[in-house]
Amino acid sequence: MNAVTQIQAYEELSQDPAERSRHYTTLVREYYAFATDIYRSAWGESHHFPPFRGDETRAEAMAALERDIADRGGFRPGMTVLEVGSGVGGPAVTIAAHSGSHVTGLDLVEHRVQHATAHAAAHGMSHLTDFRVGDATHMPFDDNSFDAVYTIESICHTADKTRVHAEVARVLRPGGRYVGLDWFQAADLTAEQQERYVEPVCRGFALPGLPTPTALRQDLTAAGLVVEDLHDLRDEGDLEPNWREIEEFMAAVAPEDKTPLLAHMERSGTALCTAARNGTFVIGCWLARKP
Repeated sequence: MNAVTQIQAYEELSQDPAERSRHYTTLVREYYAFATDIYRSAWGESHHFPPFRGDETRAEAMAALERDIADRGGFRPGMTVLEVGSGVGGPAVTIAAHSGSHVTGLDLVEHRVQHATAHAAAHGMSHLTDFRVGDATHMPFDDNSFDAVYTIESICHTADKTRVHAEVARVLRPGGRYVGLDWFQAADLTAEQQERYVEPVCRGFALPGLPTPTALRQDLTAAGLVVEDLHDLRDEGDLEPNWREIEEFMAAVAPEDKTPLLAHMERSGTALCTAARNGTFVIGCWLARKP
């Protein structure tokens, strides 16, 4: 399938929320088939939006966020930690190196798992990491397998988020912590706001739909987890540099060089920046514990 046909097939599948949910594994794999190389060329091996606390570079802000996740979760040497949605391995390598814990990454997309494995090897971290292909709604792990679990902006890609959090609770050992960041829509949006601002983000980024932070709290509680903290990532720093960077990246592409792929990424990025700035899109952070 050539690039034009690939984008057309993805955009056709992404239009209907019901179809996105029904075929989310296909949608996500198709999205990252064309998006991964762009993300890696622009941002390296960590594809997330960090808070900025001064004059940090994006790489510095991202690494600081990843270290914060390890610290919030109390990760330390000898612990086994699961990352849900491990991408191409950047966070796992940083967190394993910072904490000394062993990180197992689970990701739906095989070529991203391959990238992650190679990235860890290149940084001498194969002994503290391993990466598996799998669906977060049906994790290939036994009950009580991990001392801690974390996720960074990945569960948004799944259709049944309630089940994902239940799976986390299942594989987490008693007393273990669950640290997360994810994409949400703001509470109490009108149908018009959802259609105008949230739907373009979902269509662009292979998201079946975005829940509210309130729905997250309900899911965590229903899974038997104790919610110790739930807040907006904007409380930790400035997110605006992320949105400016997206706009600057797209503005640097000459009109004659805008392929169907780059045109899609530009539409998606514009939708995300708009929703983030008007508050209809938020990144939520949480810390929960299994009793």
